[in-house]
Amino acid sequence: MSTSSVDGHQLRMVMRRFASPVTVVTCAARDEPRGITIGSFTSVSLDPPLVSFNVHQEANSHDIIVDVGRFVVHLLTDKQAHLANHFALPDLTPTQQFDPVDVEWRDGLPHLRGVLASLVCTLHASLPASDHSIFVGQVQEIQAQGMQQDPVLYFNRSYRSVGSEVKSMALTPVNSGSSASS
Repeated sequence: MSTSSVDGHQLRMVMRRFASPVTVVTCAARDEPRGITIGSFTSVSLDPPLVSFNVHQEANSHDIIVDVGRFVVHLLTDKQAHLANHFALPDLTPTQQFDPVDVEWRDGLPHLRGVLASLVCTLHASLPASDHSIFVGQVQEIQAQGMQQDPVLYFNRSYRSVGSEVKSMALTPVNSGSSASS
């Protein structure tokens, strides 16, 4: 039972105003592929190289990731929002998910072609988080074929590209010591 005065709607409204990367995670069990769009992807550690993302426990990919323990995280380019939309559809069969997509099978895993980069991972940890699981993957291999392209981001309920660079200035240190005299 939650004692928080914040409801899910409030959190959703705030998070819509925070740009997040868009990835597609693919996995397979018995050569049956699955894919899911992820908006919660982040780097966790460099040594060892770890990444994380969240998956709803009822999602088709959830149990495959847990059971097989291997998956590929695809960082999409700003020209691939259609893939994010496609893999966000929850009720597609494996055939419906992968037939219209340019995919290559390597080491028993489906790899989407033309992405910014692919991270082949093994499951390092799985943590329950209400109706989701937080998956931590150890990166075993990186295929960075499209690094000169821009990523797709999700912001305010739509897909976006990276905008112009924002210049920042250094702050002047603030003296936090007391200057009161006795």
